[in-house]
Amino acid sequence: MQANYENHQNVAAIHISQISAYPLRAAVAHGPESSLASMPVRQGCLVRLEDRDGAHGWGEIWCNFPPHGAESRAHLVRDVIAPCLTKRAFTDWQDVRPWLEKQLLRMMIHTGEAGAFAQCFAGIDMAMADLCARRAGLGMAHFLGAAYLSPIRVYASTPSSGPLAAQCEAIKAAGHTAIKLKIGYDPAKDILAVKTARAVMGSEFSIMVDANQAWDSTTAKAQIAALEPLSIDFIEEPLLAEESLDTWQALAQYSPIALAAGENISSPQRFRQHVDNQSLKIVQPDLAKWGGVSGAMDVGRYARAHGANCYMHFMGTGLGLAASLLTLAAIGGQGRVELDVNENPLRTELGDIDLAVRDGCLVAPVGVGFGFSPDPAQLKRFSV
Repeated sequence: MQANYENHQNVAAIHISQISAYPLRAAVAHGPESSLASMPVRQGCLVRLEDRDGAHGWGEIWCNFPPHGAESRAHLVRDVIAPCLTKRAFTDWQDVRPWLEKQLLRMMIHTGEAGAFAQCFAGIDMAMADLCARRAGLGMAHFLGAAYLSPIRVYASTPSSGPLAAQCEAIKAAGHTAIKLKIGYDPAKDILAVKTARAVMGSEFSIMVDANQAWDSTTAKAQIAALEPLSIDFIEEPLLAEESLDTWQALAQYSPIALAAGENISSPQRFRQHVDNQSLKIVQPDLAKWGGVSGAMDVGRYARAHGANCYMHFMGTGLGLAASLLTLAAIGGQGRVELDVNENPLRTELGDIDLAVRDGCLVAPVGVGFGFSPDPAQLKRFSV
């Protein structure tokens, strides 16, 4: 899936001279909860690139798990990737991630750390896009070829603190029109939670659910049958992400509810196969976890061209949220961006971003690049 969008190409070569990584942590009273694990602290890992001409860009590396994931990603960037990346110049920002994947493939295999490397490459891809958009004096959506920028639809994700009915009331009052609930616990309690949300939200509100890979095919079919009367927009990860494509396809053919996945898919080929066999109606790339901006663009545009939709998966800092909003704007379509509703100072206090939801939408950041720069004082405050 080679990128083929009309972005503004860079005339001058890009030669990175400095790479800085910032592991971040914020204590919270209640972190997100899922059937996979809890997040008792909020983590982030930002990466800053600077070229020989002094232009710079910011990216975010996924590090939600394990509890000290931010530090490990930062060390990987500083100790292994930075010495490699600063050796050569690039004529196109989109070439950097594939080059790193090829250059460090043996190390990825040798260490068994393919996921951690992919997450670092994603953050670097993001920072390269930001650097080049800033150098061109353009906002990211326009840099990526969008003709105009309209408000971006979002969905409230993972209410985890306090009684569900009260949280649903607060989410509705805050201007949301869609919510995603975490399920995959006890089957009966899962259905009760969705019924509670539907009763509070009403029939016009969009409800999605996320099983976090908790089910086998038999359990998934039983839960889908129980969920169908509740008008669910999609079921995220009802199976293991690495389950066979045939099993995914069979479940999709059985299910009247659209299936969604993507945060744990880490190759364009796998995304394309899911779209081609119609096992996923909604793809959910996470641009801080795999692919960065270039990967998400390719995946999202391929999905749209072949009858599927693209929602941006994301649960991190304000920087990655800004990048997700602007990347989806460039992809187009009727997708949404995931908006975590749990406490996270790294989302709300790290830099300026408008988080006021109006009619289910956020106003996309304006300004050059992602329109987001971490506040130096806050960066220091949350640095590990």
